[in-house]
Amino acid sequence: MRIVLKSLPIAFVVLLFVSSLCSSCGKKSNMEYVDTTRGIWGNAFLYNELGVKESDHSDISIKVHCIDTLDVNSNNIFDTTYYIPTDANGTWELYKPCGGWYFLEFSKKDYCKNAIYAHYYDTAHADTLENVYLTKKSQGSIELDSVSIKDNVLSLYRTVYFTASYASYSLSTWFFFGHSESVSAEDYDYAYVSGSSTGTGNSKQSMAVYKSLDKLLESGFQEGETVYVRAYCDNARAVSYQVGEEEWEYPNILDGSNVLSFEIPESEEEEE
Repeated sequence: MRIVLKSLPIAFVVLLFVSSLCSSCGKKSNMEYVDTTRGIWGNAFLYNELGVKESDHSDISIKVHCIDTLDVNSNNIFDTTYYIPTDANGTWELYKPCGGWYFLEFSKKDYCKNAIYAHYYDTAHADTLENVYLTKKSQGSIELDSVSIKDNVLSLYRTVYFTASYASYSLSTWFFFGHSESVSAEDYDYAYVSGSSTGTGNSKQSMAVYKSLDKLLESGFQEGETVYVRAYCDNARAVSYQVGEEEWEYPNILDGSNVLSFEIPESEEEEE
């Protein structure tokens, strides 16, 4: 019994030591948690020819082109391309990719392409990119009826023809402005998309679209200069994406309209 009584204090000390270690570990668990998740994430959605969102957004193919600078002090560049799909919700992810410039192209059969141009990923964050939309081409055509200017506001009168036999669908309108009669979606200096118009199949709709001249002046046009404009119809979910430093694609637009011109009025000088 004496032996047992003498060993009790030693066991007690060991117990206290172990408890102290556990207590110390417990304190560390109260430290601020640092999220180490890294990657690039986003969503891509499908729209049908009526401009209505689809219910299943799976199997959108994403072509990922990565240009990675392995050593900033040299010309050692890693250049690779691979493909990833979206799930039914349109979600896609690149989990812990290498750092560098990313060019992503989104495609699916029967839908028009979209893309994200030159996103830089530095591996230090979880980047959530903008939503991407892929649509089917609709059917329709457009004519420009007239153009007028009053109080620094440009009025564009146009007629949209709903040539498909749908009971109801919508079309948006792109306007492209340039310095020559050859203005088009490939040759322009300023582009603007208006809200969508809704009509029934085999019908037409005429209305005016208003735009401040300030936007044209900010885009390099000058007072007293003649400006040319051409219009295009697009799916109600209008899409455009960048493919170069100053180059854009408009994958869903239909045939262009006639070309009209107007002159930007010169400002009246205030009399002294």
